[in-house]
Amino acid sequence: METWRLLDLEYEDSFMNMAVEEAVPRAVGQGIISCTLRLWRNPNTVVIGNNQSADLELNLDACEKYGTKIVRRFTGGGAVYHDYGNLNYAISIPKKHKLVPQTNPMEIFRRFSEGTICSLKSLGLHANLISNNNVEINQKKVCGVAGAIKWNSVLYHSSILVCSNTKILSHVLKSDKYATTKYVKSSRRPVTTISKELDMHLTTSEFSDTLVKCFERLYGVRFLEGPLTKKEMNLADELYEKYSNYNWNFKM
Repeated sequence: METWRLLDLEYEDSFMNMAVEEAVPRAVGQGIISCTLRLWRNPNTVVIGNNQSADLELNLDACEKYGTKIVRRFTGGGAVYHDYGNLNYAISIPKKHKLVPQTNPMEIFRRFSEGTICSLKSLGLHANLISNNNVEINQKKVCGVAGAIKWNSVLYHSSILVCSNTKILSHVLKSDKYATTKYVKSSRRPVTTISKELDMHLTTSEFSDTLVKCFERLYGVRFLEGPLTKKEMNLADELYEKYSNYNWNFKM
């Protein structure tokens, strides 16, 4: 049975969280570390896709009002809201790994969304992957996904609304449409949380335990908790300058 690293690591600094998100797949692609499942959360933050405009996607006045940080990730897709009621997980795996679909890259989203869908099913909820980048329950978005094939590795990451503050989410993310061909627009859909659908409070820790068990069963692997390597930490420190830079986060 293949052993993967379980990296349960988060920072109170949204920029450092995103720097680590890039450092890990780089290290996996270089063979520095084995396949990794990272579990983490952000404080009150909006994360926009690499090809989006913060001005067009976000209500900047609301972000200022609620103290919501803004950070751009290096992967595509739409804007998502993070808080401590939101669980992020990221799979970093070599490009040629047996679990990576080699003929159709878009199948990567379907393959690794199975973990989320399996976890929701185990809680008695029926979920579907919509358009390769949203997981929905009862036609409401509960999870957004994005990914990249770079550095001889595949990164798939997912943002799951477990018990998030959807009031702040609805204020900081714009719902109006804009006409442009230069930027990628988020697909705004009604959202929900796992806790709302269960009609009970579920913590991110409780859901992460379910998620890990589903991944072990689905992919025939076992997880061993481990820290960042020194090389990953050094790389994350270097990348921090990019993710904390205004010109990166608000580039036009």
